[in-house]
Amino acid sequence: MSIHRLFLVSAFAAGCQLIAFAQDASSPSPKGTASDSKPSVVAELFTSEGCSSCPPADALLAELDRRKSFAGVPVIVLSEHVDYWDHEGWRDPFSSAQWTQRQNDYNQHFRLESVYTPQMIIDGSQQVNGSNSSQVAHGIETAAAQEGKLQIEIKDASWDGEVLRASVSVGDLSPQAAKGTTLYAVLADDEDTSSVSRGENSGQTLKNVSVVRVMQKVSSLHGPYSGPVEIKLPHGVAHGKMRLIVFAQKGQNGQIFGAAQREV
Repeated sequence: MSIHRLFLVSAFAAGCQLIAFAQDASSPSPKGTASDSKPSVVAELFTSEGCSSCPPADALLAELDRRKSFAGVPVIVLSEHVDYWDHEGWRDPFSSAQWTQRQNDYNQHFRLESVYTPQMIIDGSQQVNGSNSSQVAHGIETAAAQEGKLQIEIKDASWDGEVLRASVSVGDLSPQAAKGTTLYAVLADDEDTSSVSRGENSGQTLKNVSVVRVMQKVSSLHGPYSGPVEIKLPHGVAHGKMRLIVFAQKGQNGQIFGAAQREV
């Protein structure tokens, strides 16, 4: 089967599997409740435009993003493009050694023999094949059942030239629970499209959602928090429709305890 046909079949199958599973797993919320009141689950996809196995996972992530929730659980997605595929004929314009290092940190945490794409990390606590819809669905459901999630709120986000400024608050956090927890801020492109002319995906037009451009530490948490966030656009990155995502994580590669996002 050609790469082009394999991509089409795999992407279609991945999207259809997720839709079918989501429809089966979804049930009406009890009266008086809503998914918006539930803590969000963060799905980080480590991917590359140079990897022929990645487009189906990108499509799966895009479907999650389109739905904004899975089985009543809000889902925040992140697309982190690694750079170790860049020597295989196509340099991914969104790749960064920073995302490769973040994946390596997770790799050590999960004690895997090597990194791979497409890999999805769910709430920092589970790793699954990013194109396997059943694994992704199970991971989200498992993460949603974890207790102790934090409520994070983003306020007053606005641009000042190439700098985004916002206010962030984290409530109901005891000093004991906060120990070792760090608040991070992410600036991501809402959506990007590439026409790939070389490498394993040559001839394909690839779409990616929530493409991470900046990830930085905001503050270590010692209890309830309220403070400013300031992120500068990287050199050469155009200011288009973007997303600000804030999440709280144990260390650099531990469990994520809460997250929020806002279009900017």
